[in-house]
Amino acid sequence: MDKPRLQAAAKNVRLKASLPGTERAISIAFAQYGPRDVAFVSMETGLKTFDVTDLDKPKLLDHLTKEEMALPGDDPTKRFWENEDINVDPKRKLAFLAREVNSFGRALPGDRPTGNYIVSAVDPADLKILSFHRQNTGHTSTCINDCQFLWTAGLDRSDAKTGRIFVTDIRDPKTPKELPVSVDVRGKAGEGKITHDVQVDAQGIAWVAGDDGTRGYYTQGWHRDPLSGKYREAKAWDPVAYAGGGVPKADMPTSFTHNSFRPIGRTLDDGPRPTRENPAGSLLLHTEEAFGSPTCKTEGRFVISSLQGTHNGEGWGEKPKEMKTVGIWSPDDQEGTIPGNVTCSAHYFDVQKRIVAYSWYNQGTRFLDISNPAKPIQIGYWRPDTATSWAPYWHRNTVFVADISRGVEILELEKGAYDAQASGTNVTLTEHHARELARESDREPVPLAPNPFYGWACPMVANRDDSDCGVGACGAPC
Repeated sequence: MDKPRLQAAAKNVRLKASLPGTERAISIAFAQYGPRDVAFVSMETGLKTFDVTDLDKPKLLDHLTKEEMALPGDDPTKRFWENEDINVDPKRKLAFLAREVNSFGRALPGDRPTGNYIVSAVDPADLKILSFHRQNTGHTSTCINDCQFLWTAGLDRSDAKTGRIFVTDIRDPKTPKELPVSVDVRGKAGEGKITHDVQVDAQGIAWVAGDDGTRGYYTQGWHRDPLSGKYREAKAWDPVAYAGGGVPKADMPTSFTHNSFRPIGRTLDDGPRPTRENPAGSLLLHTEEAFGSPTCKTEGRFVISSLQGTHNGEGWGEKPKEMKTVGIWSPDDQEGTIPGNVTCSAHYFDVQKRIVAYSWYNQGTRFLDISNPAKPIQIGYWRPDTATSWAPYWHRNTVFVADISRGVEILELEKGAYDAQASGTNVTLTEHHARELARESDREPVPLAPNPFYGWACPMVANRDDSDCGVGACGAPC
C-alpha cells in the first residue's frame, strides 16, 4: 500500500502548474513557433511536446513513443534511456535524442546500439524521426555552430575507451555523417574516462565537462591556439583551446564535473556581479555529481571556479592545472534538507538574474542567489515528498522542473525569495522546519540505483519493487 503523500516542504516557492503524463521526465527544451511557445519533454517513454503559451493551461501536442523509436532487436516494453540533456534546433525545428547502451532492455552478450535520433518537429503536433545515427556513445548531444554539428558525450564504447567528444555533421539531418576525429580526449586508451556534457556559452565557447574537470573551446573564427602558439581557424571538428581545467580535490573530491555554465555576453547579468577580482567572463559555474553523502556534506556540490590563469593551455595535458575555487554550496545543514539515507548530489542547474535553480535529487530543487560568488545563499526551495529532482529550466520567469518520479512541475518564486535576494538573507533553519524534519526523517524515498556503466555518476531510477532495476538492468554486470 502506498504511503500518503506529505505536502511539499517549500519556502518562497509555489507550484503554478504541472504537465500531465510526464512521469519519468528526464530533460526539457523550448522552441518558439510564432506566438506559440512549445516545450519538448524527453522521457523514458519517448518525447512529448506541449503548448505552454498559457502556462496555466498547458496542452499536449504529440507523443513520439518509445515503440516508434524502437530499433530491430529492441524490447519496446522497456524504457528509452537516457537523453539527459535534450537539444532543439530553434531554426530548423529539429530535436536530438541521445540513446544509451541499455535502452529498451538491451544487455550483454547481445548488440547494444548507441547514438542519436534526429527528429523533425517542424509541426510540433506531428513529430517524425528523420534518422538514427549509430555511434560509439550516446549519453548527451549538444548543438554546435548553429546546430550544424553535434558534439556527443558519454562513455566511449569503441576499442579506444578514452574520454572524448564524437563529432557529427548534421547539415543534412536525414543523412548525418560522423567525422573521423576525437575532440577533448581525456585519459589514456583503456582507462575508461568519460566526457559527460557540453554547454555552449553566449560567446560560442563550448564547455566540455567530465572526468578531470571542465574545458572550453572555440569552435568558429580565427584564434591563437595556446597548445601550438599558432593562429588558426577553429572548427567544430578541430576546435581551439580556450580555458579551463581541474578543481582542487578538497572542493571536488571526485574530480568529475557533470555540467557547467559561464556567464558572459547576454547572460552576464544572470551570473555573479563582476568585480575587479572576478571580472566579466572569468567565472565558471559547474556541478560535481557524486553520492558519498546523503546531505552532500563532503561531495556532490555546486562549485564556482575562476578561469584566470588557464588561458594558455594550462588545463590540458596529463596533469591539468586546477582552477581557483571562488565559492561552494551544498544543501548540507540548510533548511529543507532531509537527514538520513536519501540521495543527494548536485545535478543540472539553470541561471536567471543571478538566481540559480538547482536540482539535488531527493533533496529537491533549490534556489540560490549568487550575486556574491564567494557566498551563495539559499533564498527558496521546493522539496516535495518523494521528489527526485533531475533538471530545472528557467522559462518566462517560471521554472520547469523535470522530476523523474513526479513529472514536470512549473514553479514560481514568491516575493519572499526576491526580498531575500535583495537583502542578502539566507533562508535559515527554523523551529517549524526542525519539527518537519523529525516528521519526515523516516520516510521512504524513491530509490535510485547505480547506472551499470557510469556507476553513481549517472544513477537510474528504480521502482520500489525493484522491477525496473533487477538482473538484466541496473544490477547487471557490464
